[in-house]
Amino acid sequence: MKKTYLAPVAIVALLLSCLCTRAEAQNNDSVGLGVSFGVALPQHKTDEVQFDDWDASFGWGFYGNIPAVDTFQITPSALLYPLYTLNATDVNLAFKFIIPAWVLDIYVGLAPGVTTVADDHLFNVGGIVGVSFNLFSNLDLFIDAKYKILIEGDSNIRVLHAAAGVLWHF
Repeated sequence: MKKTYLAPVAIVALLLSCLCTRAEAQNNDSVGLGVSFGVALPQHKTDEVQFDDWDASFGWGFYGNIPAVDTFQITPSALLYPLYTLNATDVNLAFKFIIPAWVLDIYVGLAPGVTTVADDHLFNVGGIVGVSFNLFSNLDLFIDAKYKILIEGDSNIRVLHAAAGVLWHF
């Protein structure tokens, strides 16, 4: 009778060890390259009202991921998206703080950079929040949101980015 409990206990122990191994197999200690796709929401600017609505447009980008320590990463990135009738390119250097939570990595951080629109170069500052999941040994999936302010004289432009993508560790 006691031997019948041994098999379910062994199966549960094996499953728990697999989950624990997967959680520790995340490659936060290796450099990575990634690509993301999502939506860019610059706040609409008109002549009558400075900021009255958000314009949705497709945005995409690529980035690197450089871990400094287990819970801190430096992430240079480039994002491309339409800003009103022109194309904009953001070059940012995000400083991300990682919160490991079971099989997920939750991150928050600061993301300053430069935005180029036509011939103008605007400084931007913003924050980033997101979550990543280790799909395979060297591939992560992530979802994040970045809110930033483009500094343009007296009238700043606010932009919200929401994206999903993959990160390849090597």
